[in-house]
Amino acid sequence: MQSENFQLEILNLEHAQFRVDYYSSNKKHLEVWHPITPKGFYTLKYQENKVKENMSLMKDGSSMHFVMLNKSRTQMMGHCNYTKIKNKKCWLGYSISKDFEGKSLMHKALLLTNSYIFNNLDIIEIKAGILPNNERSIRLIERLDFKYVGEKDELEINGEIRTYDTYLLKNG
Repeated sequence: MQSENFQLEILNLEHAQFRVDYYSSNKKHLEVWHPITPKGFYTLKYQENKVKENMSLMKDGSSMHFVMLNKSRTQMMGHCNYTKIKNKKCWLGYSISKDFEGKSLMHKALLLTNSYIFNNLDIIEIKAGILPNNERSIRLIERLDFKYVGEKDELEINGEIRTYDTYLLKNG
């Protein structure tokens, strides 16, 4: 899938080095929204293994992972992940490089990937868990017509247990 500013590709082993570079150069930007990274996370070996694990999950139909690359395919700009696929429902996760934040690129990427998920995987509901202080992400998800559903849950973010709010997008 392509836009005028980037291309989206389904995750494969060619993307492992892109992931090393992306996570290494965005460490401070992403760590406030992500779990503590495991030992070796910023190595090619770790990312190759993670890509293989995600490819296995895609093969069995329980997840779908997209990589957002610049047009010249020299830099990973972000990613969109659809996980816990079951009963025609899934969870969305995403991140974008600090260098590309605030340019509506993730909005465009999620329009494309949400459409792909609905049209190709027979998904009827996409949920997203957003931390209440992540105003940028809340604005993005609301622009995509996700609705706040009032459900709360917890997850570990940067070493702390944090409560997130659930948003829902239904197909159609």
